Amino acid sequence: MVLLKILLYGVSHKTTPIEIRENYTIEEKKLPEQLAEIKSFLGVEEAVILSTCNRIEYYLYIDQTKFMHGEMLRYLSDHTGYEISEVISTSYGKSNYEAAEHLFKVATGLDSLIIGETQILSQVKQAFAVAIEQKTSGPILNSLFNKAISFSKKMHTKTNLDQLSYNPGTAAVKLYKEEWESIVDKRFLLIGSGKMVRLTAKTLFYQGSTHITLTGRNEQKVNDLAHELNLWAQTTRHSDVLNRYFFTADFDHLPMSIAVADGVIAATKAPYHLITEKTIEEMAAIRLTMKKQLFMDFAVPRNIEPSIQYIEGIQVFDMDQISFRLEEVDSDKEKIVRKITTDLNEEVVAFKQWYQERNAVPYLDELNEHMLELKEKTLTSLERKLPELTAHQILLINKHMHSMINQMKRKPIESLKEYARKNTSKESKNELELFAKALGISVGSEETEQPAEVLVAESQGISVETTNKTI
Repeated sequence: MVLLKILLYGVSHKTTPIEIRENYTIEEKKLPEQLAEIKSFLGVEEAVILSTCNRIEYYLYIDQTKFMHGEMLRYLSDHTGYEISEVISTSYGKSNYEAAEHLFKVATGLDSLIIGETQILSQVKQAFAVAIEQKTSGPILNSLFNKAISFSKKMHTKTNLDQLSYNPGTAAVKLYKEEWESIVDKRFLLIGSGKMVRLTAKTLFYQGSTHITLTGRNEQKVNDLAHELNLWAQTTRHSDVLNRYFFTADFDHLPMSIAVADGVIAATKAPYHLITEKTIEEMAAIRLTMKKQLFMDFAVPRNIEPSIQYIEGIQVFDMDQISFRLEEVDSDKEKIVRKITTDLNEEVVAFKQWYQERNAVPYLDELNEHMLELKEKTLTSLERKLPELTAHQILLINKHMHSMINQMKRKPIESLKEYARKNTSKESKNELELFAKALGISVGSEETEQPAEVLVAESQGISVETTNKTI
């Protein structure tokens, strides 16, 4: 008997410190390669990888009779450089409905470093899109990710969680304001040219900062972003005077740029330290003041060498430390989170029901084929015995037979699905098989795998001619 199961392997900010987590990170360009490698493992039917600054999670749909956990653990061991025992101790695993519930929480922002942040939703969508493009996701994970994404959108529309939450950029600005009260006269250096830098730059501008410098390894991207932000700022201020608020600096002269900055934020995908102790030594030699500097590191792997935090006059916050400083959740957010959690539990129950009903898919498929075969035989017989029937009359008969068969199928369909929903025990599956046989449906349990399509019949019934296989 084929036994299929959803599995999740992962690490996140909640379970694993950043110095370990950064060894699990995956370069964006290598995601397709990893998906293909994992999909090739014996027993892996589907795979999606979610890789963000704060979590790396592998969602798999596997055939338990073939899949070997050891193969996945060895793969993670090779990727991270850890022994298998260390992989087991540093990562977590979930299966079936626990994995589904976890993804719903992740997509909605309830499992985020900063509760309710919205960037995670776009990251979940991107992870799903890559798996679809690489053809490693299928009907089960398609359904799970679609439902989680849809639920997240609904919750962020239904509640005002967005307004009560911080993204890392707004969190950094909040910490800067806690340190300095006002940031109007402070100079900031932002390293990178991605979404996080864009969000942070805009937040700094909104809070009154007027001297923000951008730098990065890709000079063209940095220049383009600075130009875009200056046009945006001009429109925001509704001024006739053309002012520049966002500047650029040569990345090759990074120590010089850091020397004139009060706050430094690094948010690049570089898999190594961009700011090292040597960088700070060169910066200190030309810095004209002893004022304290605050560094924020949004990157995983980190862009700022951790030992820098021990240098006098410098304070460094990585993503874990930002979370620690902002972990207090106000009462309004707690109420919203409780409400979302209640709705989330209902969605997980609905997914569980859908997932259990898939046990009936082979029988529903067989029932559908039997009904279609019966209809075709009857139509052929009528056409042979009544040759005077016109094409219009045959079409009309076909339509009425189609309607009649769908009505006849409704009760068997609901009964099959009800048996499937009971539980997933072997006894329950035997009951399902016996009931199907009583209906004249026989599906080989030893060799049959669940077909790739979603449930052949939904609660409203389904056309015997429908072959749509989308989720």
